[in-house]
This record gives sequence, structure tokens and C-alpha cells, in this order.
Amino acid sequence: MSSKVRLRLLPSARCLFDQPVQVKVEGLRSRQVVTIRARSTDEKGVLFSSSATYRADESGEIDLLRDPSLSGSYVGIEPMGLLWSMKADALHKYFFKDNALQPHVVKFSVHEEGREDRMLAEVTNERLLIGNGVSRVPVKGRNFQGVLFTPPGDGPFPAVLDLSTFASEKRASLLSNKGFVVLAVPVYSDHPDNVKQTNLDHFKEAVDFLQQQPKVSCVNLMIVLEDMLTIFYSVLKQRSVVTDRQHKFFGLMMQKKSGAEYEQSTQSP
Repeated sequence: MSSKVRLRLLPSARCLFDQPVQVKVEGLRSRQVVTIRARSTDEKGVLFSSSATYRADESGEIDLLRDPSLSGSYVGIEPMGLLWSMKADALHKYFFKDNALQPHVVKFSVHEEGREDRMLAEVTNERLLIGNGVSRVPVKGRNFQGVLFTPPGDGPFPAVLDLSTFASEKRASLLSNKGFVVLAVPVYSDHPDNVKQTNLDHFKEAVDFLQQQPKVSCVNLMIVLEDMLTIFYSVLKQRSVVTDRQHKFFGLMMQKKSGAEYEQSTQSP
């Protein structure tokens, strides 16, 4: 690596998962053309990467807030382009990140144009899923188990029951960073092929547990679902697991499990 070239992430190389960062390169030659790369490995060991070619200004600097990509994974001025354009080498893969305790790590690097082996600078970006003061507590009821996320402060806070197909904490932790008390509950604790039936009363127990939390505002309760669970929500309503009064305050938020899942979350501060 070159001792003169510096790659910076502003305001800090350590930030929240959905917080944008400003990528800047300094110490290049005037009008020098370089390739900036980003790479990350998800929790399943799948490598995601992106790259873009930039030309430095007269002072040898590149600022992704100002300068356009000339070619690569995207073209034009895209301050967060290196993140949202990341793709896996394998087809039909989306970025898998569900463990809220471990930060998501992205490595940014600058290379001479056309020379991937010639790295000029590198920096590591740690993207945290849990903000300062947010508590994470595993909970187990009589008929359900999940993880409760609570923001700092006295409240009362609006509450979210986050139903996902399998255990996942990413969405719940991000919502808690924004001031929600979130109970993340998986619909399945086993492979769906091994499940003979699902008792909806179990989810009524989860709703009651959430409403009994001391920091929760009982009238502001939402259910967050994935696409494949929308029919399941309708059944909950018909079975009175969701009451008519609560239903007025329920927000049904859809999340598409696509290759862009990670990029969408980074662009939604």
C-alpha cells in the first residue's frame, strides 16, 4: 500500500447499520484514475463485492458525495453506491445478516486502475445493528420464544411484534434504534416441513406479553411481517388474536427478501 494515499470514512468508520458514510480518498496524483472496491462476507460465508472507477481532481482527492463513478458496478454520483451495488458471485443470493450482536464489517479499498493486486489504501467499516443504550433480552413464554429489544429512556414507546419466518434480529434491532420496543418472534422454530400445525394462540400470548412491558404504549402496537406471512396476518385478525381496536394502529410493513435487502436497509436511515 502507498503511504501517501489515505482512504477515509466520515464521520466515522464505526456507525449504525443504516447510517450513511462519506467515502473520501486523499493523496492521489492529480487526475489519477483508480478503482474503489467494497467487499463483505455475510453470516453464511457468501462474499459480496462491488467496484467503481473514479478520477481524482487536481488536488488528488476523490469525494463520493461529489464525484461520479466512470464505470463499474454503477455510474454517476452515488454516495452510497459501493454499498447498495454489492452483489454475490453466486446467483440468487441475498445478504444474510440476522445476528444483532455482531457488527456487519465492510472493507473498502483503493487500487490502481486495472490492477486489483496493487492496493493503495484500505479501511474497515463496522456497521452496528444495536445502538447505544438499546437492550437485548431473550424471552421465553409458555408457548413462544423470541428476543425483546428496548430503546433507552423512560417511554412510553410504540411497540412492534416482528414476525419472521425464522429467527431474525436485524429488523427488530434497527427499529428499536428508532424508538420502538420490538419483540422478534419466529413463526417456525423447526423446518416448515416438520411442522404439522401452528397454534395461533401462541402469538396472542406474544402480543399480550409485549403490551405488558412497562415502557410500552398499549394503544400504539404494530405487527411487522414478511411477504409470505401476509395471509398469516389475516388469519390472526379473523381469530381475534388482533383485536378490532388494536387493528387501527397496526402497520403492515412488507419486506421483500431479494438481493437488494441489504442495500435497501443502508439507504433507509
